[in-house]
Amino acid sequence: MRCSAPSRNTSVFRDRASFHAKTRSGRWSEKAPTRAAEAAALPEPKCESRPLRQTVDNSGQLNAQTVKPHEIILVDSSPGELNEVPDGASYVKNPVDLALSGDYNLGAQHATGDCLLLLQQDCVPARDTDLEDNLRLLTPGRVAVTSSVTLPRENWEQYNFWGQALMAHWVGTVRQGISGKFDLIRADVFRKIGGYDTKAFSFAGEDMDLCLRLSEHGEVFVAQTQVIHLHNQSRKTAWTDLFKKRYQLAESFGALFRKWGFRLYRIPYATYFSHHLAKYLYLLLPFCLIFPKYVIPFLFVTANLANVEVWRIRSPKKFSFLLLNPALFLVGAAGALKGLVSGKQRYSVNK
Repeated sequence: MRCSAPSRNTSVFRDRASFHAKTRSGRWSEKAPTRAAEAAALPEPKCESRPLRQTVDNSGQLNAQTVKPHEIILVDSSPGELNEVPDGASYVKNPVDLALSGDYNLGAQHATGDCLLLLQQDCVPARDTDLEDNLRLLTPGRVAVTSSVTLPRENWEQYNFWGQALMAHWVGTVRQGISGKFDLIRADVFRKIGGYDTKAFSFAGEDMDLCLRLSEHGEVFVAQTQVIHLHNQSRKTAWTDLFKKRYQLAESFGALFRKWGFRLYRIPYATYFSHHLAKYLYLLLPFCLIFPKYVIPFLFVTANLANVEVWRIRSPKKFSFLLLNPALFLVGAAGALKGLVSGKQRYSVNK
């Protein structure tokens, strides 16, 4: 079996990158995103508070795998040209910036393998055998094998207060399903379903949509293997970034729910109740007009429970979330309604 892989450097808020790997007689090919892509995603000087992740060249870790890549293809949709391409990598220039999912799709067009390995630039496999293990788990009847995603606590603790609040949900290991961080997918199925849906999902929700469309053709299996999401931040996160990110993700939920309804429960990530509690509470907002005496206090309490992970932050400033959480809840409700009505996710914290 041959495998191919694309990946790409981006800012912290555009944090998915594609990586295609291919094997024939144990050979793999991979596609990796470019440093030029990250340079293009840097904020303007007036937005220096926006966090960015440190560039990581993970091609070395991939070549150290017991099943080694056959080729690496870097997909670049930034305005400028990439000056340095890592040794052994091919360079593909994407003239149109359709976000990371668009680069994934372009990378898949250039991949020559039977399998695609989607790998984010700031992610590294936890063990040298992870690629081989996932390939072995890609048994008949399975269309994809994904690794669980781990954000090390020591990385998270290096963020500023708002950065920790932004990523509090993700500390530790999460079984996301398709995430773009270390996903092994059968190339023929990926191409059959048209890859990522860039028309409906621009900057969020595309991974969950892909997971559900893949699952219509076979099992998407979440393995015990882990991919380490370094998610380094070289600049400070501002409190406004929390509201922007909440709106972006909520808009994707609205678009996903319009398309898939309660079939969203099939996604492995749906089992993380505290991550999704707020979405159930949106339905109660109209009742604030009818029973304000009861519904408003109830939503105030449950909106805080929906973001309970912020209490792991070791700072007295976390008490500010007693008021911020209800505000974030309302912003999320607005985003979800926008996505539900339009059926699309378009808002980006970077644009």
